[in-house]
Amino acid sequence: MNWKWLLSAAEPRARYVLLVAVGVVVMMTVTYSIWAPGGRVMAAFGAVVAVIISHVSAKLIMKQ
Repeated sequence: MNWKWLLSAAEPRARYVLLVAVGVVVMMTVTYSIWAPGGRVMAAFGAVVAVIISHVSAKLIMKQ
């Protein structure tokens, strides 16, 4: 696996940031019923997971 490709931001960066931001908003909205009862800690964990998944998704979308 190419770790440098996975851990760096995609080019062009504006499109990458937009894809990640939209992905995080959508994922946090969809999973609201899961993390909301858990409080701040669960919300923070959900946000971290949402950013990671959105990053990988944006990289795969921009690779095509």
